[in-house]
Amino acid sequence: MRSANRRITLILVLLALLAPAALAQSSSDDRLFLSFAEDATIVDSQWWEGQVELADRDNLDVMVLRGIVAFQPLQDVEVGGRVGFGDTDSDFALGPDGSGATDLDLWAKYHMRGSGSDDEFALGALLTIPTGDDAAGLGFDSFGARFFGSWRRSLPNIIVTANAGVQLNEDGMVGGVQIEGETAPFLAGGVIFPVSDRLTLTGEAKFEGERFNGADEDIRIVGGVNWRAAPRGQVRVAIGIGLEDGAPDTQILGGYAYSF
Repeated sequence: MRSANRRITLILVLLALLAPAALAQSSSDDRLFLSFAEDATIVDSQWWEGQVELADRDNLDVMVLRGIVAFQPLQDVEVGGRVGFGDTDSDFALGPDGSGATDLDLWAKYHMRGSGSDDEFALGALLTIPTGDDAAGLGFDSFGARFFGSWRRSLPNIIVTANAGVQLNEDGMVGGVQIEGETAPFLAGGVIFPVSDRLTLTGEAKFEGERFNGADEDIRIVGGVNWRAAPRGQVRVAIGIGLEDGAPDTQILGGYAYSF
């Protein structure tokens, strides 16, 4: 097994490889895929997104239709949530298999700006409510809480962002098997490249420790595209690969977001 230091170094190297020069001025309106809730930026007013996810794990295929919403009810405060309905198909007779709801994530964060206009910060928390179908492998039948801090800097041709924190997990169950919750650290980073006024490229990497006893760590990288198909609407597509068994081997995300 790799050491934690080697895993963090790998993430930093991958982010560096994803950072060619962009061709247009950066914009803080773009949102990431893996760190949508944890990113230091917040919505101007509202965000509504419909999303489909296809994921391929060892002997398990997953498809999820998901809704994501976010609001700014108070100045510099964002609240949001996401939940979906999914289907799993396992190669094992006793493996997770079936259809059902996913867990519900709810978050809130407070946004701050540094002394200069180029830096943004946020402190927040995300609560996972066990609405997911654990028999289908779409939930863990346990509450979880994530506390995070994040940073974002807008440079002339690129946006750089990072977040870190800790995930607390209660004991749960998957497919009738009891699992023991753990406290897991996480670290993620991203880069955003505006290519034109309508097209933006994103690159992300994430490390998350073992959420449950005996589980594997989640390390993955994702490259995405945000295309503004309308003044307030954008098509969002991303492809990811997993670098540890706790992450999907491959992941495809596609959706349409309306924000104002």
